[in-house]
Amino acid sequence: MRMNWKNIISIMLPFLALFGYSLIFHVNIILALEKINYIVILGFLSAYIAQISIISIRDKYIVKVSYKNAFKARLLGNASSLLIPGWAGQELARAAIYNLEKRNLIESLSLSIAEAPFDVISGAILFIIVLPLKFYYIEFIYIIVALGNIIGWSIGMTYIYSTAGKYVETEKKIMRLIKVDKYYFLLLQGKDSIKKSIGNKRFIIYMALSFLGYLVLSAGLYPLIPNYFYDIIIIMAYFAATLFPIPAAAGVSELALALVLPSSYVFDIIILEYVSYALGFIFLREVSFSELKKDIDKIKKDGELYKRADS
Repeated sequence: MRMNWKNIISIMLPFLALFGYSLIFHVNIILALEKINYIVILGFLSAYIAQISIISIRDKYIVKVSYKNAFKARLLGNASSLLIPGWAGQELARAAIYNLEKRNLIESLSLSIAEAPFDVISGAILFIIVLPLKFYYIEFIYIIVALGNIIGWSIGMTYIYSTAGKYVETEKKIMRLIKVDKYYFLLLQGKDSIKKSIGNKRFIIYMALSFLGYLVLSAGLYPLIPNYFYDIIIIMAYFAATLFPIPAAAGVSELALALVLPSSYVFDIIILEYVSYALGFIFLREVSFSELKKDIDKIKKDGELYKRADS
């Protein structure tokens, strides 16, 4: 895959932000790294893998793929967030892995998107519950973003449930206005796939698994900071930063952690998060970009046929 200047900037941005934070807050990088011994690294990586293992159970049933496929998709999706802002990159990366089994890119992407509300809503709720209010202006920005995500995803899922299987003229008009009406069939198929995959009882179970995943990950910080409730606060503060549309939450993650941690520990947590997320890149070679291109070309062709049939 060819690298351009945007890719290079995306890769470098998280490390430049961390280096800038270290300079501004006079972090002694050598002393900070000394705290990250092999016990701390193994503890956090083990907790991270445990979280992925739990979340993959949920993903397996949502997408209806093998557990192995769901596990790989979750790891690669998290890794992609180091390069692509927000949740968009994660969903597309997971869909690419799911598509190796499902051979239906539309359904793979739709169900990958369907996983996001569980990740975001559970994480945002937990963040708001545990965050100690210090009434800093910057703190309220993160709270507003978290609340916005809870409300936005909740409205979105409610809308999908209420309109799945229905032809909504307003949707068609909006898509025609932005000149993507030939892909309206994608929206129809996507909503149907999501509604069929997630029922009311399963929704509660999937949400419970999502909460459990965050609580398990928090235990991974215990070797570094032996206070479990405080560890939960730290993990959820970092999560809140990932809701911002910035590669690897560069800059905003340091600010979020600075609300609850001394500067040297902020450096340590960011390094641990980057290392754990980067594990997913080992599955990058399994994604066939040529096959993805063929699927995308087919979707474009189907879109032209749909537009002709609908006109």
